[in-house]
Amino acid sequence: MGCIVLPLAAGVVLILLGAYTSSRFQASVAVGASAATMAMSLLLLFETLKGNIVVHKMAGWSAPVGIILVVDGFNAFIASIIVGVVLAAAVFSIGYMRGEASLNYYYALVMLMLGGMMGVVLTGDLFNLFVFLEVMSISAYGLVAFKSYEMEPLEASFKYLIMGGTATTIILLGVALIYGAVGTVNLADIACRLRSGSLLPGVSGSLVLPVSLALLVTGFGLKAAVFPLHTWLPDAHPAAPSPISAILSGVTIKVGVYALFRILFVIPLNVDFAFAVAVLSVLTMTVGNVMAMLQTDIKRLLAFSSIANIGYILLALSVGLSGGTYGVYGLTSGLLHVLNHAIMKGLLFLTAGAIVHAAGTRNLEELVGIGHRMKATAIILVIGVLAMAGVPPFNGFISEFSILLAALGAGMGFFAALMLANILLAFSYYLRLLYILVWQAPRESLSTVRDPSPSMILPMSVLASLCIVFGVWPQPVLMLSHHAALSLLNLNGYIAASLS
Repeated sequence: MGCIVLPLAAGVVLILLGAYTSSRFQASVAVGASAATMAMSLLLLFETLKGNIVVHKMAGWSAPVGIILVVDGFNAFIASIIVGVVLAAAVFSIGYMRGEASLNYYYALVMLMLGGMMGVVLTGDLFNLFVFLEVMSISAYGLVAFKSYEMEPLEASFKYLIMGGTATTIILLGVALIYGAVGTVNLADIACRLRSGSLLPGVSGSLVLPVSLALLVTGFGLKAAVFPLHTWLPDAHPAAPSPISAILSGVTIKVGVYALFRILFVIPLNVDFAFAVAVLSVLTMTVGNVMAMLQTDIKRLLAFSSIANIGYILLALSVGLSGGTYGVYGLTSGLLHVLNHAIMKGLLFLTAGAIVHAAGTRNLEELVGIGHRMKATAIILVIGVLAMAGVPPFNGFISEFSILLAALGAGMGFFAALMLANILLAFSYYLRLLYILVWQAPRESLSTVRDPSPSMILPMSVLASLCIVFGVWPQPVLMLSHHAALSLLNLNGYIAASLS
């Protein structure tokens, strides 16, 4: 409960007291609330490692009548990733956003977005998932448009608003159809009734359930930037302030991924989705990587790369949906990549933000050799780029290689080969990025550029260290990912805990 209430309360406090407080106080509230939420998330994660499922009944009412929060190993894992990236971005914002006007609204929206994301992953029913998704989305639209004195953020935010609003409308229609079919929106109760065939009169044999699932998958797929519903992302993520870009690419799109994972395992319709998801995964990763190769804007390149990595995660989901011996391994590798990509892409967007903040441009042609002027940033950049490119011994290699092995083991060699080709494609444009920013001689116009303040270097350094640690010593995060995958598959335990 505190993981949701604390950031939401912090957001409200910042809005109400912003005019009477300094920017330092506002940043301290955001960082403090994020750190406290991180501590609570880790406590919940440790509790689930004992085999427990934590259920909080709002106002003491039990499900399915009452609203409940349900924490298992799966969503505790995702929640910890979310708040970790938000904490890093909040610390980075202290230096990056210094001097901007209306910072109380900036930090308030960050906190509201965090509360919304935590609500999505921890709630036990579809309607409140929709409500928290709206809180997250509206905050994100405002943050993308935060620099409203520039035209690009306004245009990007409007496009994001239109497509995001379409997604939430589609999701709400799906929720309404589910309720009309089974008479409940509680996730555990939905699964229980579908298993027993306890549908409302006139629903059995109709297309209500398949259509409702299709609507939910489409809506959450749009939130996750799955091809062909990805077109909002390359505009929104670069236009946002860089700490927000790190949150959006690192974890906000993973909220859509979380919902896809949860929904596809809660609503069984005896339909094999594995092949369809595999096809979507290959299309998503290929479009993302090909478009990334064509970019001259550093943040736009990273945004398209995020789309490609959603494709990698979808391939792992496809393996999980295929079941069999490698189903759990597929889910484990996919969830590991959710973690690793959040760290790597959060790092790269923060690093890109430091570069753009110093140089005043996102154009790669104007950033040639900037690594010679920003040596600490360049070292961190190299670590992040090599990790994203899948080079050992960094963390990106571990999760990408695990997905490839899972796909091969599940008999999906063709899709594994296409993913390998995409990894090589990504390696080529990341190598080009390093060549431009680090290896070439610096431009004369960059002679006065220097490394950023310690408040910006610190979160970048922590994330870069995690790229190394989780690559050299992956066992702890592999164990956590495996535990999360088993929790996702433990539908009996989820139902029993939720409805008890």
